[in-house]
This record gives sequence, C-alpha cells and structure tokens, in this order.
Amino acid sequence: MKDFCSPAFPFCRGVRQGDPPSPLLFDLFINDLLEQCRPFGIRVVGLHESTMFGNTENRLPGLMFAGDVVLLSPSRHCLEASMHKVSEYLTQLEMEVGASKYGVTVFRGCVDKVSRRQWQLQGKAIPVVEEYRYLGIDLNCNLDEGFTLRRQIQRYRQKLHMATPFLRNGRIPMDLRLRVVKSCLLPSLIWGSEWWGMHQLHAKRLSLVLNQTLRMVVGVHMKHTGVSIPALYTELGIPSVESLIAGRRARLWAKGPSMRTWIRHLCQWIPTFRKGTWVKNTKAWLLRRLSSSAVGEIERSPRGSKTLQRAVQQVIHHKWLTTGKMTQTNTWHEYCQYALHNGSALLRDSSLHFPEYSDIREDTCVHELR
Repeated sequence: MKDFCSPAFPFCRGVRQGDPPSPLLFDLFINDLLEQCRPFGIRVVGLHESTMFGNTENRLPGLMFAGDVVLLSPSRHCLEASMHKVSEYLTQLEMEVGASKYGVTVFRGCVDKVSRRQWQLQGKAIPVVEEYRYLGIDLNCNLDEGFTLRRQIQRYRQKLHMATPFLRNGRIPMDLRLRVVKSCLLPSLIWGSEWWGMHQLHAKRLSLVLNQTLRMVVGVHMKHTGVSIPALYTELGIPSVESLIAGRRARLWAKGPSMRTWIRHLCQWIPTFRKGTWVKNTKAWLLRRLSSSAVGEIERSPRGSKTLQRAVQQVIHHKWLTTGKMTQTNTWHEYCQYALHNGSALLRDSSLHFPEYSDIREDTCVHELR
C-alpha cells in the first residue's frame, strides 16, 4: 500500500472456502492477472490515457470478482492471445482453472467463426455457449434484458415453490413469514436491478410474482379479485417493486463516479455520439420525476453517506406514491375510508404491532430492505 509493507507474520493454517481471509488472500495473489491481458482488451472510445492507470492504453481487459474472471476482447485473435496469457500466468503460479464453469460467448456478433475454433485454457477445452450466468445474472449473446428477467423470475418461482408450505402456514406468525419474504425472497427477485431498473414493463412483470407471494402471506386466494394491491403493500410496509428497482439504479448512478473500478470512468465520460446510455437514461428518468435540486443532491452525495441513503429513499418514496395513485381502485378508496376510522383490520387480526393507517408517516413505509 503506497510503498509500505507491514512486518511479516506467520499464518500456520489452511484457508478453506468461505473463510474470511480466503477472498482477501486470493485477490492479493492474482490481483495483477488482468494486467497481463490489457493489450488485448476492449478499447473504450473517448477515454484519454491520462484518465486510466498510468500510461497504459484505454482498454478494458475484463472483470474480476474474487475467483470469477471474465476476459473481454474485441476479436477472436485478441481473445486467443488473452487466454494464452492467462494460461501462462496460472501455470507459473501452479494454479488450475475449473474448465467446466468456463465458456466463450459472442455478444452481438457472428458466432459461426468463433464456434469453428477450438478454444483451450491450460490445455482444457472451453465450449462456445449462447448464454452464461455471471454473479447470478443470466446473459445471452444479444444482451437481452427480457431474457435476463425471464430467467430471474423462473428462479424466483422455484424458491417460492419451496417456501410455499412455510408462507401458507397460519400457525407461524405473519411477522415471521413477512421477514422471510423481505430478507430472502424479495432481494433475489430484484437482484441486478441496477442494470435494468427504471423500466415500467420490467417492474410490472416482477410485481405480478411478488403479489402472488404477499397473497400467500396474508392468506388470500390467488383468484380473489376484491383485494387492493396498494393497500396490501401499505399494510405490510413494502414499497412497490418499481420504486425499489428505481432506487437501486439511482444509488449506483450516484456511487459510480466515486468507485475505484472501471465504472467510475464510464460514469464520468458520457459519449456524445450515442443518444441513449445507461448514465443518460438514469439522469433523464430522475429529472422527469424529481426536482433538479433533489437530483443534484443525489449526484453530489459522497459514497456511503447518510445523505445518499436519504436521497435514494426519496426516489423510492416518490415512485411508490405515483405507482399507488396509478393503481387506485374502488377497493383502495373503501380501504382508506375504513382504515382512517377503524384502523387496520388485517394488522389487528394478525396481532402485529403496526401503526394505524392514519398514523403512518411518509418515512415509515420507506426503508432499506436488508
């Protein structure tokens, strides 16, 4: 760390998978792996060499998260050279790769020329695949968001099928079942929403699945139509899916320029020759729905600060209110009138300690899901 080394100390035990020192030691061991492949990486047009790492070229060699490495190359010849560098690097360090988990994918290009080649890494054959899962996100050769969303909903339904007996069990307190939904099921449903958030059609598809889950928790049949979905979300204290995925994307948009990875340069440099980019679309979405001062507060908030958390909660709360207004029905109006005078029948019958609807403040319903 900046020409400073701590005194040596013995570490006389093995490090197993899942041990806290394991990812740290692994990162220190292979932290220069991608530097070997930088000459063969993807050139990011518009980035100056002075903004990158020293005097190296403005190329992105790949992505690395612990032991999961992705090599990015503009052509099959560069990819072959990059894989050769990785093979030499790992052989020198007496390490092996799990070839069964590897694959070669062509994004928006000709797959035939790549599939004719025999790709190898340390002498092990690497297949050419049309889809791949990286860090829990499924990608296909067209980078289709709809494909990613379908796979995510499919995996969520499998988890929901396993949790159905628990969620339908009336002997288990509703508070406990709701905590399982918030801590286990809901995070897996909106995983990766920093990429495809702020999209109303995607949020609608995810909301249909979450509505089914919440009906199980409160014991309402799926075919029962006399249920107001906004009232159900309000009672259970869960913001709408559209507001949650919008808040996650806004948080990454605000944190990106201060991060120490390639996303910092991609967020700071906005290409002028492209109409729609992730950064442009995110800021345009925020400006359409929030005031310019609120968007500026989000943009200027330092990473990990409480100001950023409050700003993101403002995005979630604003979108939650607008979503609730768009989906109001007669049942919703009847519920509001009943709740103002009698409190919440749902929460009173379940013996949960929740505030009455008339006492719910704006900041009560907006919270971070852990």
